[in-house]
Amino acid sequence: MPTRRSTSPPEDHRSAGGGHCQAVRPLPHIDRSSAMPDTTHVLVIGAGAAGAAAVRELAQHEEITTTAIIDTETTPYNRTLVNKAVATGLLEPHHAHLPVLSAPPVRDRVQAVDPQEQTVHLRSGARVDYDALIVATGSVPRALPPGITSPAALESGRVTHLHSLDDALRVRGVLDRTPSPRVLIYGAGFIGAETAGILRDAGCRVTLAASSPIPGATAFGAQVAGQLSQAHRDTVDTHFGHALTRLELVESELHAEFTDGRVIAADLAITALGTRPHSPSPWGGAIAVDSRLRSRDHENVYAAGGVAVHETDGTTWRIDHWSDAEAQGAHAARSVLASLGRADAPGPYRPRALYSAQIHQHLYLAAGHTGRFGNSRAFSTSPLVLTHDRAGRLVGVSGLDSGPDVMALVPRLHTSITPMLTAESDPSTHTP
Repeated sequence: MPTRRSTSPPEDHRSAGGGHCQAVRPLPHIDRSSAMPDTTHVLVIGAGAAGAAAVRELAQHEEITTTAIIDTETTPYNRTLVNKAVATGLLEPHHAHLPVLSAPPVRDRVQAVDPQEQTVHLRSGARVDYDALIVATGSVPRALPPGITSPAALESGRVTHLHSLDDALRVRGVLDRTPSPRVLIYGAGFIGAETAGILRDAGCRVTLAASSPIPGATAFGAQVAGQLSQAHRDTVDTHFGHALTRLELVESELHAEFTDGRVIAADLAITALGTRPHSPSPWGGAIAVDSRLRSRDHENVYAAGGVAVHETDGTTWRIDHWSDAEAQGAHAARSVLASLGRADAPGPYRPRALYSAQIHQHLYLAAGHTGRFGNSRAFSTSPLVLTHDRAGRLVGVSGLDSGPDVMALVPRLHTSITPMLTAESDPSTHTP
């Protein structure tokens, strides 16, 4: 990987609190032709789970100059706390902020990347060259189809996602000023399902709606989704199997109309329809990567976390969970180091990070590939533990209220599934 000279450096900024920034010092000019001939400049766009992990990994190598670029108006934060704690007031926004990076980041917005010139163009007009680039810009929430939400409903501040700290504060504002608030959550994947229980416990009257009769099958698998659907029905009001067609503001309340004609009145509507990858030009979305998280289309570009789309045996997949994003960020950094001859090649990325969701009285725990990536089998029915295999290898494990059982199988991820299938055929291995 050849080194390049950094030109037109931007100013570096640090957060001064309250969302404001102040200039600290210019990013040093990196001249590899004289004083630092062996120094390589790695840029990391984003400093959430994946970006921060990449920076931490690279910071262990003094011969690498690492610069993180963070949007001017954003302080990196732990996104898992948005719905779990900030939205209900258990934590203030600053409690969710991530630890300060080892080197001050550049606070600016990336307008575009030129992979051929290996240059990043910033909103301030500055340009930064790189020897290697890790894109860790994450994801944004999927929006409702155009035309469903009226302009008045949008302007009311009562319709929101629950993806960012701003979303959490918007939710908290409505809850704080509304006695016994009525909350409609549309979508019952990870965020929708978990948030329904959190807001119900906070004293809200929750209606959880979804277009699927058994929502969450894509996120959790059909068996887990079936049990969770019943838990939803036992705990909150539900409206499954009917799509939302219109969301309007009528006087001071929202009216949500569905395909079956039912109209649900609410003080707040939260849409939870999953996420989509987010990145600057020239991608504008997903970045296809190989098994070492290198861009399939551009040399010296890597991607990690919710923005990265992987391909295995002709099947594409993406995992957008905090712990997996951290693992991908570290792996991308190791791939950069290997390309520079500073470390051994890390090998292919194989997901194995644990992630969880507390949904009503149930704990869902999983690791690896648990979506529609391979075959799903019941390893145990009480408690429910599912194995997920592809091409003869165990690629994922998940379960409901079965934490120890799931964690016991994590070390066996990405090994042969055959011994497990043999054990599974023996009824004595199942908990009665």
